[in-house]
Amino acid sequence: MPTPMDIFGGTYFTVGIGTAGATQAATFTNIPEVAAFPGTGSTATVIEVVSFNTSYNRKLVGSKTTADVTLQVNWMPDNAAQQQLVTAFENGTRIQLKFSYFTDATKTAGSYVVYNGFISEKKIEGDRDKVVNLTMTFACDGAPVAQGLLP
Repeated sequence: MPTPMDIFGGTYFTVGIGTAGATQAATFTNIPEVAAFPGTGSTATVIEVVSFNTSYNRKLVGSKTTADVTLQVNWMPDNAAQQQLVTAFENGTRIQLKFSYFTDATKTAGSYVVYNGFISEKKIEGDRDKVVNLTMTFACDGAPVAQGLLP
């Protein structure tokens, strides 16, 4: 059993697809063969406040934006979960993705974040003597739907 607040390893994560909604989906289908570590996060606008009666300007935090996520998988055209991603792109439908980060290979402890959004870009690429990759851009729609500790 990993110790609480243990460090995370880059290979211990899963990505699941679910139905978009105001709350976290009840079930997620794991997407197999994720080929690159998907980075998640957000940024905040910084507002500089000019004040003429002081030597220094102040800064305030404005609205936040959730960054798009690049999801790259080793393409398996007959896989149902990967096909859900392609169908969501083709139809322009909202989906929910759950990114789970674990502390070790047992995948018993870690954290997760869930976003609603759209697949805004789909690209299939490969080369001779290389695996064919399906690379998609997941455009997050608003704040995380849920986040916390696993399990």
